[in-house]
Amino acid sequence: MEALNSKERKFAEENHGLIYSFLNYYRLTEAEHYDICAIAYLQAVKEWHRKPELRDKYKFSTIAFKKMESAKIKKYHADRLRDSYILFSLNDLNAEGNEYLGQIADQRDAIREIEDQQNIEDLLNEVMPALTERQRKHLMRMVKGETPVEIMRGGHTAITEFWKDRERIKKAVSAVFVRGGY
Repeated sequence: MEALNSKERKFAEENHGLIYSFLNYYRLTEAEHYDICAIAYLQAVKEWHRKPELRDKYKFSTIAFKKMESAKIKKYHADRLRDSYILFSLNDLNAEGNEYLGQIADQRDAIREIEDQQNIEDLLNEVMPALTERQRKHLMRMVKGETPVEIMRGGHTAITEFWKDRERIKKAVSAVFVRGGY
């Protein structure tokens, strides 16, 4: 990409907030998408200054958003392609001649499920005595996979009380690990 001249650089600095507007509009994380959007934004700045016919037809924000949107879509497709390659590569052979896929535990493995369940039960037996009745109920509902909203609604618990309980549960679980009881 060709460097911006001083006029383009000044213009880019003045309108830099458009990148954040775009990220917020699409609810994209800055950590993952800023670089891609920034490059597309700078391309839009160059295009805006080098093609006067664009200035007559469109606002700069329109051009910048379209460029960033195109970059976002390209990233999405590149990520999907990369992910499908990673999935495909699980069939490749490792140094011992075995497929990588064979090294991943089968989620339906009954013995593993029983061991995991036993580990959870052992942990719960260690943690439960340190909790109040309401905290025990919250913990059991968390183990079942309920969301915080479901737990609060089901237990008729205020949000502040729920988060206090959750913090207490975390401390109790941490204490079990520190003691070496698990």
